[in-house]
Amino acid sequence: MDDKEYWTEYYAKNSKPTDASSFAEFILPKLTENKNLIELGCGNGRDSIYFAQNSINVIAIDQVQTEVDYLNEHHKEENILFVCDDFTNLANTESEDIKNTNFDYVYSRFTFHSINERKEDRTLDWIESNLCKGGCFLLEARSMNDPMFKQGRALSETENFTNHYRRYMDLAKIISKLESRNFEIVYKIEDNNLAVYKDDNPYVIRIVAKKL
Repeated sequence: MDDKEYWTEYYAKNSKPTDASSFAEFILPKLTENKNLIELGCGNGRDSIYFAQNSINVIAIDQVQTEVDYLNEHHKEENILFVCDDFTNLANTESEDIKNTNFDYVYSRFTFHSINERKEDRTLDWIESNLCKGGCFLLEARSMNDPMFKQGRALSETENFTNHYRRYMDLAKIISKLESRNFEIVYKIEDNNLAVYKDDNPYVIRIVAKKL
């Protein structure tokens, strides 16, 4: 099963948004009302809906068409739009809404560790080109110190496969990539107890990077 098939089946059973993540709650005070945010890989839309409910204009992207259709039908508001697209290839998007929006924030929670490094670099290039000066990239992802890194089938020094693919992130490396793309790191942390879900207490990185 490839990852798109995995997530299609997952959201068929978990389509309804749950409460906002702890990362979204951490980020919200850093956002300015009526600014534009794009979420890369919104899943069931919980964080995008939370931001929209707090006066942020949101475009939320996910690869699962059925979930995007569900969210547009059941959570349609003036300041939120769900788009089915590949967030790692937005340079070739057909969405006029994405093309014609100047983004103040790019938000990614638990999606960067779902893509390989080639796609990560392509996504970072798009963020550099499409984020407004002074705008922020907001990232949370599993770290190489995460216990899940030792589970499943190893694919490389940074990748494994459990029930789906993950690539665990090196904090210093992603910071270096961002700084080389004209970003200033204004906040960083690598720790556990930040994204606890049931019995899973992942070791994650959090970054707020400002475009200079």
